[in-house]
Amino acid sequence: MSNLRNIIRQLAQPDGETVALVCTVDAVDKSARTVDCSPINESAPLLGVNLQANQEAECGVCLFPEIGSFVVVGFVADGAAGVVLLTEKIESAEIVIGDTSAVISADGVRFDVGGISAHLDKNAVTFNGGDLGGLVKAEALTDKLNELTQTVNALITSYNAHTHITTATVGATTAPGVISPTTEQAQQAQPFSRSDYENEKVKH
Repeated sequence: MSNLRNIIRQLAQPDGETVALVCTVDAVDKSARTVDCSPINESAPLLGVNLQANQEAECGVCLFPEIGSFVVVGFVADGAAGVVLLTEKIESAEIVIGDTSAVISADGVRFDVGGISAHLDKNAVTFNGGDLGGLVKAEALTDKLNELTQTVNALITSYNAHTHITTATVGATTAPGVISPTTEQAQQAQPFSRSDYENEKVKH
């Protein structure tokens, strides 16, 4: 920490040719990727200081500093333009490479790769917008399915063993009769195993 203080003091020295200034951030323009800031040596405010080499670029790495935090602003040879060289605290960070992007902030992390997305915050992890609802709880699903299997198997057992008592009229009297059980036996349902449908590479 003491080394950082010394560096800041050296950069803020008013004597000699100025190549960098320590400033506090007054405003951040994320679309233009610039900041307005005030030098701590009380010289004139700096407006539209670039956060990237190419202003208004939509790719690369960009750190958005917190308002009120310190930044070090460097200048090109003629001093006509400035760029943020170092930041103290950041509000968010953005990395964009082709159609792949990652945005990190205090609210969470967002990853987007083409049409695939994963957004993480303090409450949930959401894949591809979350339109399909939450992930299945494999163990709870297995228990429910096996309860259903037991019910179905009880019905199958009753079906396979069931006989009908009938009456038949022979002359003036009736005689009881029995219809044989079905000759087509229904097969018992097999219990479910979570390994049949669980992807162990994605866990929650």
